[in-house]
Amino acid sequence: MTGAGEPTTSARRRRRRPLVLRILRARARLFACLLIGAATGAVLPDGWAHVTRALVGWNAFVIAYLALSAELMARATHESMRRRSQFEDEGRLVILVLSIVTACASMGAIVVELGAAKDLTGWTKTAHLGLAILTVVASWLFIHLMFTFHYAHEYYFERATSPDRRPELRGGLIFPGTDQPNYVDFLYFAYVIGVACQTADVSTSSPTMRAVALAQGVLAFFYNTTILALMVNIASGVV
Repeated sequence: MTGAGEPTTSARRRRRRPLVLRILRARARLFACLLIGAATGAVLPDGWAHVTRALVGWNAFVIAYLALSAELMARATHESMRRRSQFEDEGRLVILVLSIVTACASMGAIVVELGAAKDLTGWTKTAHLGLAILTVVASWLFIHLMFTFHYAHEYYFERATSPDRRPELRGGLIFPGTDQPNYVDFLYFAYVIGVACQTADVSTSSPTMRAVALAQGVLAFFYNTTILALMVNIASGVV
């Protein structure tokens, strides 16, 4: 029998695993997609520009991550989502680093690919334009999807570690009409912030969630206003 303040057997077993295995398990989807992206960039022709090869590899990574995440969400039950969310999380530092990489990839796509398209014609110009647009759109979807999984992780972690709080406040997010949110609820919360920099009808009830929502809102504001505006400005001189 486990006491109220004692870790469960499964939690103790997870802590006994080597650190590397715990990191790999918590970020298995991310590492698998990184391998896909790296392999894609490596097999491209040597004659391609380094930035173009890097952007194609980045898009392969992002699209693989989006596809695997969609498959995971489609077959998830509430119980499997709760279990997975407690141990799978990209982590705040990883999200910060990938957010910076995402911004750099988008800037590279806009400046390099759209800039190169000015002097091209035919399908080559179309390919450069398509790569730039794909990079910006896929990167935007990717960054807010990472926040979606992080919100789910924080929600179930707080529910498990704050048993003394009022039931409706546990988890740090209050979803109207349900106390058992699914992935669609977390997608809704994350992408509303990504689009409008506000939380709509979902309320935050913990300092941790407010801090994460603030970080995402600031990031979304600068991404939407700076990168998308720059893309429109440069694209207007290309098309």
